[in-house]
Amino acid sequence: MHITVPEVPTTQIDNLAAELDNTGFGVIPNYIKDEDLNRMQAFVASAMEQSGNEYVHFNGPDSVNGSGLDELAESQPFKDLMYALYERSTGQKAPKQSFYQVLRCLSGSTGQKNSMIFHYDSYVVTALIPIRIPEDGMAGDLLMYPNTRKVRKTYLRNALDKVMLDNPISQRILRTAVNTERFSPKRIKMQPGNLYFFWGYRSIHTNEPCDADKVRATALFHFANPHAKAN
Repeated sequence: MHITVPEVPTTQIDNLAAELDNTGFGVIPNYIKDEDLNRMQAFVASAMEQSGNEYVHFNGPDSVNGSGLDELAESQPFKDLMYALYERSTGQKAPKQSFYQVLRCLSGSTGQKNSMIFHYDSYVVTALIPIRIPEDGMAGDLLMYPNTRKVRKTYLRNALDKVMLDNPISQRILRTAVNTERFSPKRIKMQPGNLYFFWGYRSIHTNEPCDADKVRATALFHFANPHAKAN
């Protein structure tokens, strides 16, 4: 069984890139077909059973072998889509880098502890596929302050940005702002099978926790670390 990966027309990619610039995120509805989504959900269900319904994550395609996510990472149409978005964002040719791929499954008390951590990604383009999202209660919405910085020219400047963000005071301020009217982040409610994009490197973002008795599972594909040579 091989995953079905659609070709995305050039005009749609152009529109996606413009949406990311203007509103912070873009979406391709129903990108993952039902039979493929069912396979991913079965993989998540097995993982949650083994973890005792607590937080678990997987890094890299080998760790999710057989789920369909491994095949997606290697499919040429998906690669072309990520490369094209990067090139429209930066005006530069896409680098020869592999995706940094993660599957995060949030549940239980440990799932809640791994939520509400605001951060910048280390990669320019972030693609997110919701696999399981609670239908009621706390659903683990994506929270974002989009495009709050440019791609930094040096690794040191990037590191300073992260230090300014990843500290108790900044985190407390951002968490408090979520419940305010004036300073609250953009809230993105997600639908399983859709494909969401945002400029992860440039955007402060996190996920809300989901209820401890529910499961929120998302696959993330990160592309283009501008400081790869400096690490």
